Amino acid sequence: MLHDVSAVNWISALPITKLGITAMATSFTSVSFTPSPKSASWCFLLLEHLDEFATLVWHLVADGKLVEDTFARTMAKLDVTAFESSIPALAYSQVRDVLITQAIAVLSDARREEDENQFFQSSSIGSLPDLPRLAFMLRLIIHSPEREVAKFLGLSPFEVQGLVKHAIDRLSVVPPISESTGCYDA
Repeated sequence: MLHDVSAVNWISALPITKLGITAMATSFTSVSFTPSPKSASWCFLLLEHLDEFATLVWHLVADGKLVEDTFARTMAKLDVTAFESSIPALAYSQVRDVLITQAIAVLSDARREEDENQFFQSSSIGSLPDLPRLAFMLRLIIHSPEREVAKFLGLSPFEVQGLVKHAIDRLSVVPPISESTGCYDA
């Protein structure tokens, strides 16, 4: 399969719309990544499933810039990974796994830059610390198996269960944001 690598350049202006929020993916060019001809297949697979992959990453990092950083790191990582075109499900699974791994790494790096102690502290009303939020999102929203979540987070399945329970408990007692701001939809 022969693809024009320059076709992936249109990703820099592609609108990503989810949950009523539109973000322009414009800073992919800020990361020094030049796709090689061998990475063209990976790039086209990413583009083919961009909406799904962008949603996955957004659920994990919840920040437009971090989504972009995740995709840039993923593209760089896939550039040195052999593409197995004979088994499409395997290639798709590889991209998904690399995206999740890179999203967790990008989020961890961002938190480390903010403050070394912020990794387990929440930043706003109704927010969860990163680890319980990631476990909750991967397990209950993205529907990843518990053992897979444990692998991604470097924890035991029992620890993942505890984090998910903590997230559910925390979300169960936090009032809706609209209640604290006085904003109600009619």
